[in-house]
Amino acid sequence: MPIVRRALVAGIACSLAATGAALALPSNASTTATTAKPAAHHPRFMPSLGDPIQPPAPPCVVPETSVPGVGDVGPCVSAPEAFATGQPIPGNMAYWGGRVQVHPKIYLVFFGWNRPGAFDYCTPSTLAEGTIKLTLKCDPDGAGKQMADFVSQLGGTRWAGVQSQYYQIVQNHKTFISNDKNQLGGIWIDDVNKTSAKISYHDMASEAERAALHFHVSAAQLINSNFVILQPKHFSDPQAQASGYCAFHDLIEPAVDPADYKGLKPGVPYTNMPYVLNQGSGCGEHLVNKGANGKLDGFTVALGHEIEETVTDPGAEDHIGGVNYGGWYDPFDANENGDKCAYVGEEPFTGTALPEPGAAGNIKGNRGGTFAVQSLWSNEAAGGAGYCAGTDSDLPF
Repeated sequence: MPIVRRALVAGIACSLAATGAALALPSNASTTATTAKPAAHHPRFMPSLGDPIQPPAPPCVVPETSVPGVGDVGPCVSAPEAFATGQPIPGNMAYWGGRVQVHPKIYLVFFGWNRPGAFDYCTPSTLAEGTIKLTLKCDPDGAGKQMADFVSQLGGTRWAGVQSQYYQIVQNHKTFISNDKNQLGGIWIDDVNKTSAKISYHDMASEAERAALHFHVSAAQLINSNFVILQPKHFSDPQAQASGYCAFHDLIEPAVDPADYKGLKPGVPYTNMPYVLNQGSGCGEHLVNKGANGKLDGFTVALGHEIEETVTDPGAEDHIGGVNYGGWYDPFDANENGDKCAYVGEEPFTGTALPEPGAAGNIKGNRGGTFAVQSLWSNEAAGGAGYCAGTDSDLPF
């Protein structure tokens, strides 16, 4: 039973991608009998500039189906992922039968930001997001406020609307993702539960489980939820810097990952969001904007990447007990909608985005804020051939 943690890794990376038609899986794929080639438990990374990591091959779940115009679907091509070219990864995503987040709700957890030692010094920020009004006592760079503003304003934007073409099929009923205006579910500034510079995946997942209780999220609503564990500068995921990734999203499943999730509630989607300024330009600092305006680019680029991948693939490509939990991803190299468009156009020496179709850019939030984001893969773009979309650098067709 393979588990594949989906990660945004610092800098530019892409996979070797086969060209040709995307495979459309059957409407009952989530319960169709399948066979699977075991895959090691390992985050799926986007290598950093100057510190590349080669991710493992995809899980190679084999659907028992026949696709019109393609024929019988055999074992997937387990192509090893390669380093980036700064170009979109070609080939449309396929639907694997799992759930999507039809009405996404994002819950932000500031884990230990006000605790002693979290930062070198404290500067407060006021988080005023609709009816939510809180004070984050320690936010010296303004990153906490920027992320809260971003999540509060991303709903209803053209960028988030790229997702509305994707759907789930549950009991033969097809439901498309809704680009709801209010996708911020809540904010929790948690300074009670302890964290440290040695924060582990289990620590983050445990905080996500506590967040689900804190926000009173029902079991039925978990699949539409994303508990984002935001970490301060000195209590940030040490593996991110050591291994060269920016963030990841995952589904808590102790049955397939007892090392990290033993004893935790299964079925909770969460995002590990380290303090990406610790990695500088390798995680998007000044990717879109110059000077002081670009210092926080990496926070919204990385967070947006993981949020939108969770929307289309909250099951994180898991395959458990003959059931595909994965939603939408590339059938040849398992890249999700964010992976396929990450760092498109990035100049590898300066770490800035070049003006080419699909490049990262700024979007306007639903209350007028400006936020740096990467583009997202659209199966509908380029006349159905697929391309990166959602920023101001879309293809004209």
